[in-house]
Amino acid sequence: MKPNPVDTRCYIEEYANDQGRLSARLLQKNTGKKVDLGFTDAASRHAFLLFLSGAKRHQKDIPGVFDKDDEGDCVIVSGDLDFDAPDEIRYVSNEQLSYYIA
Repeated sequence: MKPNPVDTRCYIEEYANDQGRLSARLLQKNTGKKVDLGFTDAASRHAFLLFLSGAKRHQKDIPGVFDKDDEGDCVIVSGDLDFDAPDEIRYVSNEQLSYYIA
């Protein structure tokens, strides 16, 4: 029997990467744990970057998506877990994986 998908409420954190460029990542609401979607191919990473850029364009309409402590808007990630460690949650990139703004 396949386990039920696990949902994680996330926010988008913007930061400067090693090259000084603006980057973004998902962190779990309230805990700040890194949320890794387990992507193994360029197409999946590209689709996720488009999702993040769309959220950025609408930030004034969904400010909670960029706020760790806001209980309103968030990004929901749902799917099969690879692992849940004290500092990171990693999903398996498969047909069960989804992410959306709620």
